[in-house]
Amino acid sequence: MKADLIQPAFSSMPMENECRESVSSGNALDQRLQQLAIAATQHPPLSPQRQLALNRLVNEILQADSLSHPQRGSWSPNLYEDLYHEALQKTLLEICQKIDRYNPQHPVMAWVNYLLYKRFQDVVERYLNQGLTNIRQANPQGRVISLNELEDCLICEEQTLSDFQLLQQFLEDDPENLLKNEHIRGYPQANFQYLAIARMVEEKTWEQISAELNNLSIQTLCSFFHRRLRKLIPYFQKYLQCRFDEGDGGVNHESDS
Repeated sequence: MKADLIQPAFSSMPMENECRESVSSGNALDQRLQQLAIAATQHPPLSPQRQLALNRLVNEILQADSLSHPQRGSWSPNLYEDLYHEALQKTLLEICQKIDRYNPQHPVMAWVNYLLYKRFQDVVERYLNQGLTNIRQANPQGRVISLNELEDCLICEEQTLSDFQLLQQFLEDDPENLLKNEHIRGYPQANFQYLAIARMVEEKTWEQISAELNNLSIQTLCSFFHRRLRKLIPYFQKYLQCRFDEGDGGVNHESDS
């Protein structure tokens, strides 16, 4: 290979400058985070000064390019978004609650990413263990729809059109008005029925839903949705089981009344 062909690759200084700037920016972020973490520990718990430092710390963490995304690519985009936001919320809460345990000898983001990895594992394990075992699928294998599949069932290739229609009809009918009555405090329009239809039927992202709800916090929306989903599992089981049986021509029908 001729020297004049490889020379440009080594004489291009902007890339090196960008690397230096990136390292410098990373070091500056580490220093700011460390200062905020230490500042928080210097004030009593629940004091305004500590809360201010923690709020600034959380905001800096959320803006950090080094914030990790464990297992990205292993889940469908919508489901991963939910799992990640829940794990991130738990991580940030743990950081705030255990800020006195921070060791200044290590970068704050190393601690954050370690906790985020652990909390993401916890969230995934809980989702995989909380299957909706009483809801049968109308398919030859008789698959059981799990909690993490419930939200994504409309984009799952193994789902049939009749399943889509049954779930959509259930969400829209809300026989006992339980979905509609569960809403974020102070935001009646942000009720579970609205969120479930937006996510499960219309396949909207949390960013889109947040924009529709006057930029209500995505973490607030995710946290509310998942807590209520776990609470409402028996309600889903009661009516979807009945409707799947009806769709299969079964004779053991439950009453919707």
